[in-house]
Amino acid sequence: MSSVTERIRTILERHIIVKDAAIGTTLVGSRRDVVADMLSIDDPERVEAMYEASIQAGAMIITSNTFLSDPLMLAACGVERSTDEVVAAAVAAARRARERSAKEVFIAGSIGPSTRNISLAIDLTEEELRASYRTLIEALDREGVDIFLIESITDVRNAEIAAELCREIAPSKPIIFSAVLSKIGGLLISGRSVEKYVEDVAKFEPLAIGFNCSHGVKNIVDNIELLARYTSLPTYVAPSAGMPDGKGRYPETAKKHTETLRTAAERGLLSIVGGCCGTTVDYTRSVAQMARHYKPRK
Repeated sequence: MSSVTERIRTILERHIIVKDAAIGTTLVGSRRDVVADMLSIDDPERVEAMYEASIQAGAMIITSNTFLSDPLMLAACGVERSTDEVVAAAVAAARRARERSAKEVFIAGSIGPSTRNISLAIDLTEEELRASYRTLIEALDREGVDIFLIESITDVRNAEIAAELCREIAPSKPIIFSAVLSKIGGLLISGRSVEKYVEDVAKFEPLAIGFNCSHGVKNIVDNIELLARYTSLPTYVAPSAGMPDGKGRYPETAKKHTETLRTAAERGLLSIVGGCCGTTVDYTRSVAQMARHYKPRK
């Protein structure tokens, strides 16, 4: 067991851990002409300022700006920079913000779903997906992230391939799995059951299991108790601020986001909590103020 895993588990005996809010929508909003990951290279001061604000708001876990940074996804976004360059800049920005804060902060290396759900893809092989993930995960490990965050899981097989590489490349580094939910209770967006999802990823001995984004905070809170029936591991929740409208505006306020999460905190269901699409540092601050009043999941 790594020292990071031991430290986080120790903290989770006493406190809910707060994670930062959305990286992409914080940096670029609803714009489609800017790839958020590139800002770590093109505007590092802005990225650092985002992290500094998150840490000051109460985030103990900050997420690397690498959600789109595996080679397949960078190519799909028309980015000519290499994964190694993007990851190095992203993690450096997070590290500088952490150093300036002089606080205990963990950097989670974001591993997104890449370009294809491999279970359905007819134009991509597992070997090609594995090679793309390997490049990203090796870079994240080399740059010194504390945690691997396999997030926005829409195909559990993609997540399994990523996790297999995480365990090969950095066997003791903690992994968090975070899936996207369907509107239908108890199911991931892929149609896989929450119970089966837990069974699929448990073999990797994760630090935490949970959900992000989905259809807003209530969608995730409604499913977190179900998740808790199937695992004794810490839970991870990072809801979006709802579904955006045609102008990219998200309907759920920081207050609504926090008060709905409070209903889960009151039942002792939260371990690690943050935000996804549409959330900002205001959400982080609000959630951190709420979370300090509740004990984490036992």
